[in-house]
Amino acid sequence: MTLDATAEIAEISARPRPLSERDLGRLAVLRHEVARSRVTQTHSLMPPAPGEDLFEGVKGVPEISRADLTARHLACGLRHHGALLVRGLVATPDVERLRSLIDGIDRGMPLCPQDATGEPLPGSTPMKCSAAALQGLVEAYQNAGMAALMRDYLGEPPVLLSERLQVDRQTFGKGLTWHQDGAFFGGNVGAVNSFLALAPCGVNAAGLTVAAHRFNEVVGVETGERANLNYGSSLTDQQVREMAGPDSVVTPALEAGDAILIDEMTMHRTGRPPKTDPQPRSWAITWFFAPSRFPAQRHPLWFG
Repeated sequence: MTLDATAEIAEISARPRPLSERDLGRLAVLRHEVARSRVTQTHSLMPPAPGEDLFEGVKGVPEISRADLTARHLACGLRHHGALLVRGLVATPDVERLRSLIDGIDRGMPLCPQDATGEPLPGSTPMKCSAAALQGLVEAYQNAGMAALMRDYLGEPPVLLSERLQVDRQTFGKGLTWHQDGAFFGGNVGAVNSFLALAPCGVNAAGLTVAAHRFNEVVGVETGERANLNYGSSLTDQQVREMAGPDSVVTPALEAGDAILIDEMTMHRTGRPPKTDPQPRSWAITWFFAPSRFPAQRHPLWFG
């Protein structure tokens, strides 16, 4: 069945554009079917230690271009500095397409793709984006070479975390407080999250604020436990600096197509918008997991 589903994904993906709503919904269902068959509860080894730091001496978040990016650069950024900024990760045509797929529907909670009658598609999974945006993300990241990069870093062909997929435009007030996503995944699982800017952010629009420091434990949560989104609400910037270093708290300025890559151990929060004339933030969130280390009680989607 998996081989048939994989072949159907390839056949539908090769059809002339634009794909129909029916085709896009079918792809979303098939991606879950394939990914579900790949996910196991037997954990594989974590990504290997990167060895010598390729960004030694860099203060803040290290930067690299898409053309120079390798799995070792990613490992050094994440395992030595807590994050890696990739300039121009996604090409302009793909950014413009993703921006056009922002549909304005309030997806504060993940929703399943719907059929023509408005009912959830059987076999689909909840997302914070449309089925069209899911396909747009898959194609944009495939064009950016993320399939090979994630396979090399994770040690397995990646799957996506359905509930966290997001393509949106928002004007933030407070936003999310300091947190590590490992608190929600049960600790260190060796995943990668791409925060992709679809328009400039970090200056006139809220960006992503990160602690440029490697945390090896989830702060404030016992190993194996899971937290809610309020667990880090008491942490202040000063407290994070005391843990991570005086120059660690940074909000990189991003252009459209730039991405900050973090993992579940990265301490981060929503960037604060300027006090005068804040602009909406257009962005995409995509979590990549090794199938053997996918968190329980979540829904995977096949990236291939």
